[in-house]
Amino acid sequence: MGVGVDMKEAEKVSYKIVAEPPSHIKLGPHEQFIFIKHKQFHKAEGVAGILSHPKSMQYAQLSDRLKNEDQLGLPQHRLVLLVHGHQAHKNSNYQPILASKLAGEGFYVLRIDFRGLGDSEDCKDVSLGRTIEQDTEDIESVCELISCERLRDELFELPVTLDTIVGHSRGVMAMFEFCRRYPNRFVPNLVNCSGRYDGRGIVQKRLKYTPNWRKDGGFYCDLPRHGGVVKTWIPKSETMSGVECPTHLFGQINQQSSIMSCYGTCEEVIPLTAVASFANLFQGRHYLEMIRGATHNFYGLPNDPNALKLPLRNGLVNYCYVVADKIAEYLSWEKQLQRFYAKTQYIKGTPINPAEIVTRWPLPHAYSKVSNFRDLGGYQTVYQGRRIKTGCFYRCANVCDITPDALKYLQHKLDVVTVFDLRAPDEAKENGLLDNNKLVKSLPFNNNMNTSPEVLAEHYQGLLISSYSFPKAYMIVLKNSIDSIKTFFQFLLEPQGAVAFHCTAGKDRTGILSMLLLSILGVDDDTIAREYELTTLGLKTETKLIKKLEARGDLYYSMLGPNSEALVKEYHLTPDKMAKTLLSSRYEAMRFFIDDFRAEYESADSFFMHELQFSTHAIGRLRDLYLEE
Repeated sequence: MGVGVDMKEAEKVSYKIVAEPPSHIKLGPHEQFIFIKHKQFHKAEGVAGILSHPKSMQYAQLSDRLKNEDQLGLPQHRLVLLVHGHQAHKNSNYQPILASKLAGEGFYVLRIDFRGLGDSEDCKDVSLGRTIEQDTEDIESVCELISCERLRDELFELPVTLDTIVGHSRGVMAMFEFCRRYPNRFVPNLVNCSGRYDGRGIVQKRLKYTPNWRKDGGFYCDLPRHGGVVKTWIPKSETMSGVECPTHLFGQINQQSSIMSCYGTCEEVIPLTAVASFANLFQGRHYLEMIRGATHNFYGLPNDPNALKLPLRNGLVNYCYVVADKIAEYLSWEKQLQRFYAKTQYIKGTPINPAEIVTRWPLPHAYSKVSNFRDLGGYQTVYQGRRIKTGCFYRCANVCDITPDALKYLQHKLDVVTVFDLRAPDEAKENGLLDNNKLVKSLPFNNNMNTSPEVLAEHYQGLLISSYSFPKAYMIVLKNSIDSIKTFFQFLLEPQGAVAFHCTAGKDRTGILSMLLLSILGVDDDTIAREYELTTLGLKTETKLIKKLEARGDLYYSMLGPNSEALVKEYHLTPDKMAKTLLSSRYEAMRFFIDDFRAEYESADSFFMHELQFSTHAIGRLRDLYLEE
């Protein structure tokens, strides 16, 4: 079978990479043919799949990846799972095209065969056939693999998060039913391609093509198996599992999940009333794309004029390329950022009043003249799902220009008793200070910027070359800020009211402190990185800082240190490009920093105990103080 991983008793799943796939499996240079086996669900090899790695991983060094960033997206901590429909398999329709497209943009993509199809093992019970419940078990097997850190990191090389499931036709039912059956498996993005809503249509279809299927207890159809086509008996129970699937309950899935639906205007299998049904079911979080001229499987009709000049497949216009483009756009970092902002801009329920709704952004710039001011509360944690309390911590950019009314609101309505300034004193004087000695506490990070020229140059290289090199700079800041970090968290142990903290933009030093705060309170890495990325939106009002950074011009070259000329040539750096990088706050910058943090300190708890000298009792007190009951 090729490279295998032995299953430990404590692990429910195992995987195998097939070193020499069968001849019908055609792999790209960045793909692997694998089997995933769940101890509880599978009795043979498990489910077969093709794993596409980010294409930029063909370059071993980060420097080489950065040089080719414009052509190939840098690796992301995000996995997209593709699941097929009836009489289909992992390479049906748009799946290989979409996998290649997303891998080129930095995603990991796994497309699997459900049991009983393609190269996966047979159905658990052939007398029942491929039921929706069985399909959800196959999806759960993938999730269980991702949740097993050892296996996940071996297979994917990065601690990936299941970011998206894309389902087609019957696979859409399996996708939504999985999310309903396994509520703890949160998936941010769900893509419905040609999904059926009303299962009664399945009965009508069967009666049309096989009128005696009920009486006979099933029907025969051709299914793709191991590179060929096999005439297979489909038991009545398999059909009825789709008919009886409780689609009306899909609205129960996690409210933080966003749903995209994609249908062809020439859909001939699913009634297009499904579009309205899903839109109503997922009101407020549903996005629709109609592919003009496309059928159920996203091909054109025989007389299609092919106005888009798309490639043909079997003589038909291949709209699968359009589908891939639409889904890739939906999953772009800009679109995901906007959706996360929309879903989190209000926090529903507070410890005082569960029916209360508070804004995450209580000091809008137009009113306060403070950018990037937001509440870090409301996020769910790993501790019995308890959320971080609202109104305890606020992060922001420099507050020196705060209006008198906003300052009063900050102190008397938000109950902020201390504003921690993470800037070095000289930097604070140069960029503006809040004239309120009782409220502001200086807490300089990065050892007051009192570091050697070599370390300082390394720090700026990390911030100026690419957002993917931020972790290098962030680790320098973190290690040079231990005393200040310890002071901050000791203050939190004796709460007197809410606190705010900021640096210049509220991005880097503030982002590091936010990561530590959210991590020790139990927020997952994906949410921490998405929260960090909100600064992209929060800084749009920081015109004074933006102009100042843009005006530095050639000064950026000297900040790179003695090797600036070589670095500028290697990474095609310009002052404008470096200024934009310095202001960026991409999701992946934080995820890679968290990776480096874990490699260095193992965990947030370990960092607090060994670096900050906090006892387990003190860590527990932080959680008791700042997590909702």
